[in-house]
Amino acid sequence: MNSPLANSILPTGWRHAYERLAADLPTIVGAATRLVTGFAVCLDRRIDLHAVAPLLAAHPDAGARRLFTELMARAKAGRGGEMLVNNWPDGPAFLDPRTLPGGTAIGGTSAQAAWTLAAIGAPSLLALGEVGPQELAALHAGIGLAESETAVGSPRRRWPALSDKPAHYIIEYTAGRPLPGFVAERSTRIIVRFADEALHTDARFDRWVAANGHELRAGLLSSPNTLPLTELPEALARLSAAARDWRSAGLSVVHLELGAYPWPGTLDATLKSLAPEVTSIGLNQNELRGLVPSDNPLAQADELSRRLGVDRLVVHADGWALAVTRGDPMVEMDALAMGCLLAASRAEAGQPSSRPAIPKAASFGPLPVPPLSSLPDGRQAVCVAAPYLERPASTVGLGDSFTAGCLLIHSIASHQPIVGSAGLAAPRRP
Repeated sequence: MNSPLANSILPTGWRHAYERLAADLPTIVGAATRLVTGFAVCLDRRIDLHAVAPLLAAHPDAGARRLFTELMARAKAGRGGEMLVNNWPDGPAFLDPRTLPGGTAIGGTSAQAAWTLAAIGAPSLLALGEVGPQELAALHAGIGLAESETAVGSPRRRWPALSDKPAHYIIEYTAGRPLPGFVAERSTRIIVRFADEALHTDARFDRWVAANGHELRAGLLSSPNTLPLTELPEALARLSAAARDWRSAGLSVVHLELGAYPWPGTLDATLKSLAPEVTSIGLNQNELRGLVPSDNPLAQADELSRRLGVDRLVVHADGWALAVTRGDPMVEMDALAMGCLLAASRAEAGQPSSRPAIPKAASFGPLPVPPLSSLPDGRQAVCVAAPYLERPASTVGLGDSFTAGCLLIHSIASHQPIVGSAGLAAPRRP
């Protein structure tokens, strides 16, 4: 739905609010406590779908042609997501030499979020475990790694394992550019994997959080969406224990970012196990539609948050971000806006930016719901317009950078609202 209030804020109003937020970023970073995050780290390789699609279509291997068919179906529908390919053993050998120049980078939700924060000088602590030479070299030097219960060091002080794990292939396509048989209408990416992965374990990280959690506020759990159903119970037990340990140590916000689940049954099992242990869950609009079919984002988010019993549910889309929360709605408005600011800057630069700013080419569309709504049970719904780039330099990690920005605000004990104090909206009952 589009209410009159939802459409009443001019793009210049949103741009001005974001400019105020960006100007205050040094103060925000200075007040932030360390974000703790685990347990997913991998190597990403960016691939241009427009370049490889004709080669996949003509490839003699049936597995390559099946991959082509699935990629085209997703691109035609404007979908991203994640998929596991287990019927083309030579896929990595085909894709590796077609990695874009400069297209190798660290991946995984926890590592991407830590990278985003490190780029602006904000503190983080990443559960790393063992990683290979390329993975270790790809980590930003400003990401924090636990060295003992009291010491935090840099990735430059770690020794790599002997070999890297299989890479993730981030296959991107861009709005307005042709693909075989059609022109893409949306810019996004499809994550292609050729192997399953286990969670990272880092005993030094665990000990550091237990000893210092009373000084912290926010933690981020990556979803175990790279695991098949048979291997999921052990991973969920590990993540559930981590969430309980973080909360017992003193963290007030423990956030789970969902992502795409290629294996049937794994998403339901994850939510059943982890929703009672975390305080906050995030997902994108397509993932929300898969859980609550509807075209009303507020009604969907409200229903899902009540179903899962979390204090905070966050949905990010191309042109807006929405949260249903029991917390301070003005703080939440800044959290959503900070997430959008860091994601938009990354979209323009192709990687996390050290000086986030609203791209000049960004546009602001109408919101699907009012900026602020009171729900019947005392919760609040908060919605902000996101700076949208039709043709980003890259779509890799935008959701992870968004999540990092949200948690940056929530890592501050007494954050003073900036966007929410700009008079953009008054509370409104739906």
